[in-house]
Amino acid sequence: MATKRQIADMLRGRLADVAERGRVLGQALGVRADMAATRRRLRAALADLGEEVHTRLRAGQEQGLAAEVRVRALQDQVDGLKAELRLQEMELRRIMQEGLKRGDRPEAAPGPSPLRPDVEGEG
Repeated sequence: MATKRQIADMLRGRLADVAERGRVLGQALGVRADMAATRRRLRAALADLGEEVHTRLRAGQEQGLAAEVRVRALQDQVDGLKAELRLQEMELRRIMQEGLKRGDRPEAAPGPSPLRPDVEGEG
């Protein structure tokens, strides 16, 4: 039979494990929130680019379109956001791998994982 001290030590150890798991998942969810914000900005930039191109095509100004300053700026913004999203995805993988290496495997929860990318293959 376990003594009170052994039970208390066992509970402290389990609470420490739970706290560490929570910290890892908190970090991962923070990165996921950043990724979602970047995806929203990327979609807005792509919409702006598409609107600009569409307007110019309707006006018959398609020649030299790629040389236009506004279109180039939007294209650069889209490329920058895609690069930012790739960095955030790598950070998320790093956080999860480090957490799993420590043995902090999150328990399976019913329903979809909050860490699953909401849009696959974007970028």
